[in-house]
Amino acid sequence: MPESETRKQKSIAFLKSKGVAVLATLPEIEEAADVKIRSGADIVRRAMCLTTVANAAIKNDISVARAYVKKHDLAEHLSPEEQAFLEADDISESAAIQFSWRIEAAIPLMWAIGVYPELWFPDDEVDVSDVIDYWIAFNHPDITRIGHRDVHEILDEADLIYRLHWAVRQAKIDSTEQPANLHPGVVRERHQALNWLICYEDDDWDDVGTDT
Repeated sequence: MPESETRKQKSIAFLKSKGVAVLATLPEIEEAADVKIRSGADIVRRAMCLTTVANAAIKNDISVARAYVKKHDLAEHLSPEEQAFLEADDISESAAIQFSWRIEAAIPLMWAIGVYPELWFPDDEVDVSDVIDYWIAFNHPDITRIGHRDVHEILDEADLIYRLHWAVRQAKIDSTEQPANLHPGVVRERHQALNWLICYEDDDWDDVGTDT
């Protein structure tokens, strides 16, 4: 059995154990040999960018993010949407909602570089202060020396979140309760982050798809 099919069946078995609906015809994701994982340094910078714009949105204070970006030389690593957010004169209600959610996208990235020992089930929002405090205190002499988890581990999570996201969307279509208390916002953000990690369709952050 191909590696991708084994991974798919493992995800399906886990979802069934949680009482989450599965779509058997949802295809496999890529094989490890066909995937390029982002570098540890790129993962760190992306997590920092996500966290600082989320922090600004949560605190309704763009200045804190601008200062952080300057301190850590992150300007060229911001996505176009993040750049526009930080250049705005104030934070609109819609922007505050949109960018505050990005804290959840930082979680799979932090897991990928070993900050978290496991990627927990996406049924609740993260404690934002823990994430923000981690990156405020972050101090590494050379982030180019930071590695990431094995490609197979990352693909396992990418496959799982892909199928979880389908279940979340299907529950919405069917107007039923989310299975296993899944949190749609958390699932969506994690899906984008994991797809970015595996260079899905080689898209930059703002354009990374979350197809199901």
